[in-house]
Amino acid sequence: MPADLRTSSSDSRQPAPESSVAASLATASWCARRGWPVHPLAAGRKTPAANCTQCRTTPHPPAECPCLPAGRWCHGFHAATLDQRHIARWWGAHPEFGVGVACGPAGLVVIDIDAHLTQPPTRDRILPGIPIGDDIDLTGLANGSHTLAVLAALRGQRSPAEDDPRCASVPLGRPHVWYRAADNRRWRCSAGSSQGTALAWQADVRAHGGYIKLMHQMYVT
Repeated sequence: MPADLRTSSSDSRQPAPESSVAASLATASWCARRGWPVHPLAAGRKTPAANCTQCRTTPHPPAECPCLPAGRWCHGFHAATLDQRHIARWWGAHPEFGVGVACGPAGLVVIDIDAHLTQPPTRDRILPGIPIGDDIDLTGLANGSHTLAVLAALRGQRSPAEDDPRCASVPLGRPHVWYRAADNRRWRCSAGSSQGTALAWQADVRAHGGYIKLMHQMYVT
């Protein structure tokens, strides 16, 4: 683990909401109290809630949007806030909304470990930029937990996917590994083994310029 990233056993622990109706509001409010800016996600999805009609029909930079100073949620993670008044209004009126955490402003770097039922890429694309020798047996490699384990083994480290306090159970068995950035470095987002910036096959990074969906049932002891 890089020296300038730190884990916390409480990063993804939260109290159970009192009711399903209050779940999103309670989750969003809890995040804001921890200093994690939040924004609404479309009901049942991982995408941000839709912009207002004017923002949809008149493209403009988020920084120039009048909705944000007015306390409206347009432009996804750009609208993320710690303001409990906005949070109460947004999720109070739309309890079906999910909760997104803007990772950069929250000082978080989150590894989203996937388990899609797809064939692994070629050996040179499993850990982009890091060679995996032919002597390393990749039999059974099927998901992001496996690729992180390979990366950790090559570096002589313990795989973060094995450390329960860093993970939170999410649907389909996909864990999130949470880190706190210990300095002001702008950590970059990445997606799987893409041709651009990438960490590992089926292991996405959410940091500056990205967000993570927080699940109401995320608990860690």
